Amino acid sequence: MKRTLQLLLAMSFVAMFLVSPVAAATSQGLEWGVAIDDSFAYQMTFTEEGVQTFAEGVNVTLTTAPPTIDDPLINWTDMDYPDLNMTFYNGTSLGFYGLLLLGFMAVGGYFAVPIGNFSLLTELAMAESFWNENVSLIDNALYWGITWTGMDEDIEQTITGEYLKADGFVARYILQATNTTSSVVSSVTLIRNNLPVLTTTTTTSTNSTGFDIVGFVQDNILYIGVGIAVLLVLVIIIKRR
Repeated sequence: MKRTLQLLLAMSFVAMFLVSPVAAATSQGLEWGVAIDDSFAYQMTFTEEGVQTFAEGVNVTLTTAPPTIDDPLINWTDMDYPDLNMTFYNGTSLGFYGLLLLGFMAVGGYFAVPIGNFSLLTELAMAESFWNENVSLIDNALYWGITWTGMDEDIEQTITGEYLKADGFVARYILQATNTTSSVVSSVTLIRNNLPVLTTTTTTSTNSTGFDIVGFVQDNILYIGVGIAVLLVLVIIIKRR
């Protein structure tokens, strides 16, 4: 009996070192809701002038552990992020279609954000130069995110990045161009499978004032170029009509 008890104690001691440690929340209440090897399934679609021309499943897997969160975290751009592997369900690379996700640059640029204090994330995002009168906040019981909206003649352009509050990983990415005259829509979407349904909407829209356009262009010239290139694809398509 004594030897059995000693063996159980020894096994318990060894097990303590086999269990992966869980990072504690920072002093601001931030922590990662995802871990290495977590995998999420999505549906990617491409709609051209109201007709869906592409629809494929996509797997997104974390290939590294989420990095340590700065404590305190004082800037949106100070957030690091885990490495990801993105493939279609059959294991092939996204190839050209991966470029269609570059619109994320206009709405914060992250595929995963820490959870636990979305009020702080809102403050940090609104303090960045990408936040202006064209940007609004999505914040409800289940989801948090950012939407950018712009006009080019009669084309309304929107980019949305939305995260599930439970794990901080992207729930929806939507890049859309709408002809306000004909109501014809072209879009690229990446939407996670089996998302919970929001039954009570408490979405808020928060806009800034006093936008410094010169500073914004100087600080984000690369992102602006990328965003224009991505949106131009949709605008060219939709203007064919």
